[in-house]
Amino acid sequence: MDNSIKKKLEEFYENQLGYVDSNGKKLRRGITTGTVATAVSKAGALYFLEQKELKSIELTLYDNKNIQVLLERYEIKKDEVTVYSRKYAGDDIDATNLALIYVKVNKRNDKNINITGGKGVGVVTRKGLDANIGQSAINSKPKENIIREIKSITDIGFDIEICVENGEEIAKKTFNERLGIIGGISIIGTTGIVEPMSVEAMKSSISKEIKVKVQNSDNIVLAFGNMGEKALNLMGISSEKICICSNYIGYALEQIVTYNHIKKVLIAGNFGKAVKLAGGIFNTHSHIADAKNEIIVANLALMKAPYELLNLVINSNTTRQVNEYIKEYGFEKVYDILAQKASQKCEISIKNQFKTYVLMFDYDNNKLNDLTNIDDFK
Repeated sequence: MDNSIKKKLEEFYENQLGYVDSNGKKLRRGITTGTVATAVSKAGALYFLEQKELKSIELTLYDNKNIQVLLERYEIKKDEVTVYSRKYAGDDIDATNLALIYVKVNKRNDKNINITGGKGVGVVTRKGLDANIGQSAINSKPKENIIREIKSITDIGFDIEICVENGEEIAKKTFNERLGIIGGISIIGTTGIVEPMSVEAMKSSISKEIKVKVQNSDNIVLAFGNMGEKALNLMGISSEKICICSNYIGYALEQIVTYNHIKKVLIAGNFGKAVKLAGGIFNTHSHIADAKNEIIVANLALMKAPYELLNLVINSNTTRQVNEYIKEYGFEKVYDILAQKASQKCEISIKNQFKTYVLMFDYDNNKLNDLTNIDDFK
């Protein structure tokens, strides 16, 4: 992309949206895909009234604050107007940042406003989302805002088709496919503004995926990341059953508690992450807590492991080294002990609302501890 376009977006929105202070660092706010879709929809409708190609257009957000949204270009045909604008995510980590969103607007013979998704907008294939199966992945809030903004300027009805350039490719970098949204991105946004907090964005994705995956089962599987998911797939557990929780296992368990029908939860993934649960660490990011070697050494000591092994483990730089030393000294039983303690800590954290099981893998997708009821999660 031309850097001048990015620079123009930054200057345009920084002046309006300001910053969030994150530990002394200024992070730019942005706008949601829903805000962009609303802006181009309103601009397209307004063209039928005034035949003007605007540089920007004003919207009223859900908290009654006004914002100007930058428009990129128009395409005019006899009975159809297409308006383009770009998503600007500020400093949030967002795969849709700078995505080109456009709408095709056609006038109707009645007063209805019909909103659909076109090229680059995903289609919902599973229950639990803010759209029915078979519908375009356009959330209710953006739809409400599009209708309200158009009704504020005219009683004419319109057909609005929302599209996203390269939307299908962008979607591959998001959680959409895991949520059951196929073929493109989602048009979303509750407040209309993107707050640059990647942790909150990740937690939101976790909540949404759990909501989808709990629909048809009383058991659910949590994996720390793609490695754990791949290992589970090799054991016959479909990705349809797996939720990726990254480092936020505690948050994921808290979300699952809100679904009263869940009876069993399997937590699976790389040994270096899973072992932290045995120490009661439920945010496994190394910046939060990195006591895995200490937890392993403490449990090996209780097994009366020799000092040489304890010294090697405590000074190991990687969990791959730890696995090699444990195998060399014949103390593989420690994995079962650690997994059991991890399960106990998880159940204490959620006040025994459901049973938890922990399955640990090495870097080669080999299972480290035994789990007799693995078939319950297939």
